[in-house]
Amino acid sequence: MYSGNRQDPHSHIDHLKRSHLDSCSMYCDVMSSHTDTSGRVRTRQRAKRACEMCKVRKRKCDGHEPCTCCIRYEYQCSFKPSAREKMTVSKSSKLSCELDAQRLSDRAGANQAHMEANSGTAFPHLLGMKMNPQSAPKVHGFSWNLGPRDEPLEPSTNMTDLISREEMEALANHYLEKIHPVYGVVDSEDLRQRIEHRWHDLTVVASYDSILCGVAALGSLYSGHTQHPKESALVQCAKEQLETTKTSKTIILHHASAWILRTIYLRSTDCPHASWMASYSTMHIIEAIGDHQDPELASLVYSDTADISFNEETRRRLFWVATVLNSWISYEYDRSRVTPRGVSCKLPLPRKDDFTTDLINLYQISEGLDPDRDNKASAFEEALTRVEGLTLSHDALILSQSNLALTIYRRLRILSVNISNDVLARVMRFGNQGLEAATRLAEDRCPWWHVVNLPFQFICILLTIDTRESLSHIGSALCSFRAITRHYNTPTIHTALETIESLVCLFQTKKERDSIIPRDSLQQRDEGPTEPSSTTPQALDVTSWLGATENLSLPDNFD
Repeated sequence: MYSGNRQDPHSHIDHLKRSHLDSCSMYCDVMSSHTDTSGRVRTRQRAKRACEMCKVRKRKCDGHEPCTCCIRYEYQCSFKPSAREKMTVSKSSKLSCELDAQRLSDRAGANQAHMEANSGTAFPHLLGMKMNPQSAPKVHGFSWNLGPRDEPLEPSTNMTDLISREEMEALANHYLEKIHPVYGVVDSEDLRQRIEHRWHDLTVVASYDSILCGVAALGSLYSGHTQHPKESALVQCAKEQLETTKTSKTIILHHASAWILRTIYLRSTDCPHASWMASYSTMHIIEAIGDHQDPELASLVYSDTADISFNEETRRRLFWVATVLNSWISYEYDRSRVTPRGVSCKLPLPRKDDFTTDLINLYQISEGLDPDRDNKASAFEEALTRVEGLTLSHDALILSQSNLALTIYRRLRILSVNISNDVLARVMRFGNQGLEAATRLAEDRCPWWHVVNLPFQFICILLTIDTRESLSHIGSALCSFRAITRHYNTPTIHTALETIESLVCLFQTKKERDSIIPRDSLQQRDEGPTEPSSTTPQALDVTSWLGATENLSLPDNFD
């Protein structure tokens, strides 16, 4: 556990020991020695025990009453008498655990002391801990400003006025079936219990309502053919409640979960700027509650807003899913991302029928595509190999996997290197796999964002590669794009289809113009040098060429 007063040679832990020296017999026993029956002097070892709060928060407890951790964060410290559990740990596993703990400690503690030294809100607490740990002021912005002005509170919309319990349960089932397996940030059992109890008192607006609204809105969006008539109102209701979290004195993990749901909804339906801003807000909420740090390595500067009411696994999933969304949206939108200082949050554990850990594994590979990194071509080719090594079964993840492969190709191309035919073939194979997944999701009416983005980007890359093999895939790719357009008859996807068809037309026109140059050269070989012809080539009948792609047969493995 890091001390907030590292630069003082007499840290607050030393003061705690001195304050307990006369009153705590355990401390005296630890420091004392005695002689056994054989006359040998034997030093007594401190008994290993932890208070109830440290057990719940999974922190290392020093065994004092009250312990250092509870004093620091102003928790009620209590011990329960229990028999000591004996465990046998092999030397190798013990060494591995020690190395992992040291690695996390080194990474998180690099700037920890500097963060707390910079913090004017933490300094009075550190000063008070040095003088009297029992009476030290909590971490708070006592002199941050002259104080808030009174502002009228706008009444929030009550979600029970928008949707019935039966409708909520149906939409929650759609959410748990379509969204939750990939972005598992909501406890499914807790969600069902919250729904069951929410309609008992229809007049009270609860903090969990923003999550329920987000779940209902996503359930409606991904429900297939049926859309709830109040979907937009549910989105607005969640927005009203979440906007208050930006200036709220109390921030809880419910707010982080609801912001993630809002980000997913906006990524599926709105412009890039809206989803990017939502992902930014999500990451700032995550940092505000200290969710980016392991509880044992948490910095003191987050103690005034930290929420410890959730288990560590939930906190880990929230942090990593929020990081994935913010990073990928930022990369694709060519914007900066949020990188909290002192990240030490561990990876979540895999679960049955849950693909969240697969999503995070894919993200870890994509970290090598950070624009601030100066990677060589070999690093990108290695990343492509790592992408190939992932076996993914969910179509939404297959789309992300294919999109990552296309991104790696774009990064290789910008290096102006000679990309091997093997790499090009692997990229095109990923593109075709993405087309198949996009078509399946479109038929199932699952509007994942890459359903339209993957075909669009793949056709662009096929035109860029500009080989006989790459151009042979354009016909089937356009057929898939048109099939997806028929499933989702929206102005946005029609604009995307028209744009990609115009790019194909421009490509064909360029090819025709380039072919005229050698033909004219052959015609002029006996006439001597002449001025270049100013006549414009005859207009091309590109419509018939594009229409011919409708009759192209699809690959054998196309569903």
